[in-house]
Amino acid sequence: MRRFFVLPGSVTDDHAILDQEESHHLVRVLRLQRGETVELFDGTGALYNARIEQLGKQVEVSLKSRQQPLEGNQGGVTLCQGELKGGKMDFLVEKCTELGVERFIPFSAGRSQGRLDDKRLRQRQQRRMSIVKKACKQSGRLRFMRVAEEVNYGELLCLEFGSSQRKIILWEKAEDSTLAEAIGKDRESSVCLMIGPEGGFSDDEAEQALASGWQQVSLGDQILRAETAAISAVAIVNHLLGRM
Repeated sequence: MRRFFVLPGSVTDDHAILDQEESHHLVRVLRLQRGETVELFDGTGALYNARIEQLGKQVEVSLKSRQQPLEGNQGGVTLCQGELKGGKMDFLVEKCTELGVERFIPFSAGRSQGRLDDKRLRQRQQRRMSIVKKACKQSGRLRFMRVAEEVNYGELLCLEFGSSQRKIILWEKAEDSTLAEAIGKDRESSVCLMIGPEGGFSDDEAEQALASGWQQVSLGDQILRAETAAISAVAIVNHLLGRM
C-alpha cells in the first residue's frame, strides 16, 4: 500500500489533508484515484489507514483506522557527526534514518570546513529534514530522526545526554578497546556515538572528550572514511543492542 506523509496539524478525528508536494506525488506521479486506500504517517509514530476522497492540489482523505504512536525504543542510538564536505552529510542523514538512529547532531571541529552563514544553515537544515521524510517513506519508519542544528565542538561536549546514555568517541588512536567491549551486555541503555570530520580529531580534541566522560574506541586497524565509519558503527551498535 502506498504511504504518504501528512503534517500532524492537518489531521482531525476523521479526515486529513495532504500538502501540495505529497498531493502532487499522489495525483500526478502515481495517478491514484478517488476511493483508493493509502497509508499516512505523521513523523511522530502514528500510522493511518485512509481513503482518498477528493483529488486536487491538496488531496483530502477520510481516516479509517489509526495506529497509536509507538513509544521510543530502548537502546536507541544518537550520532554526533563532524560536518562532511559535499553531499556526504546528506547521504549520511539518509542512511542513519534508514538504520533507525533516533537523534543526529552535526558539529564543527578543528578540522571541519568553514561554518556557513545563518541563511545557508537554515536551508541546509530544511534540506536534511526533507531527506529524513523521504527516507522514512522508503524504509517504512514511522518516527522521524531528530536532526539538530549544528553546534561547535565545545558546545557538543557540554550537551547533556542523560546518565544512562553511554558516550563513545571513535578515534583511530584508541588502543585495546572495541565497540563490543564498550557496549557489553546491557541492551537497555542508549548509546551516543561521536565521529569526527574528514580530518578526524586532533589529539587535544580527543583528550577533551575523554575528560568530558566520553569513552574512546577504535573500529580496527583500517582507516575508514568518516561516512563509512559512521554507518559501520551504527550498524554494529544496532546489532549489539539486538535491533538487527
